[in-house]
Amino acid sequence: MTTAVEKGYVFARLEELEPAPLIAPDATDDGRRRFDVRRMFDITGFGVQAFNAPSGVDVIRAHDETLLGEAGQQELYIVLQGAATFEIDGESIEAPAGSLVHVQPTTTRKATAKDDGTTILVVGGTPGKAYEPYPEEAAEAFAAYNAGDYETALAKQRVVLETRPEDPIVHFNAGCFAARAGLADEAIEHLRQAVEINERIKELMATDEDLDSIREDQRFAELAN
Repeated sequence: MTTAVEKGYVFARLEELEPAPLIAPDATDDGRRRFDVRRMFDITGFGVQAFNAPSGVDVIRAHDETLLGEAGQQELYIVLQGAATFEIDGESIEAPAGSLVHVQPTTTRKATAKDDGTTILVVGGTPGKAYEPYPEEAAEAFAAYNAGDYETALAKQRVVLETRPEDPIVHFNAGCFAARAGLADEAIEHLRQAVEINERIKELMATDEDLDSIREDQRFAELAN
């Protein structure tokens, strides 16, 4: 990467960047690649990342930007290379290179690559809120989780908690990692704090397989009800 930070800018080509680790739980390698543009450029004012995928693979996986009943980021998708078919709330949109697609938080969307090497840049931010980037340890925690190293995942998540102690999802994930690591007491405590911050965490607790090892614990039952 060519940089000139002392001049107030950084320059790079996307193909020069290293793909970021897979962070989704149970992620499999289907040829899709994520590039953590925000972290690579040390951007703190807004979220930005890029995805690249071969033909037929969802370069943007189906999702919306709501969680625990709250709307999150507006997102702008910019097709840099190739072409994609977007499906947005049941409507199909053909998006060749150069297309821009803006999607509101509550809207379900996905984009499937039509050409090999289809690349989409995603820029996002939550209306009315300052952008709060997660620390690097958040991605490292999920990378360790996907590798089956639950103790390291938990250690990384503890660092994340130091920076976001009022985030219920951060507590919830810590609870999941602790349960996987066989630390029932710590798992229950993280889940207790998550529920105290936002009771809708119970909706995630009801179905997440990471918590199966503690479901028979009376303390879990009390939290979940």
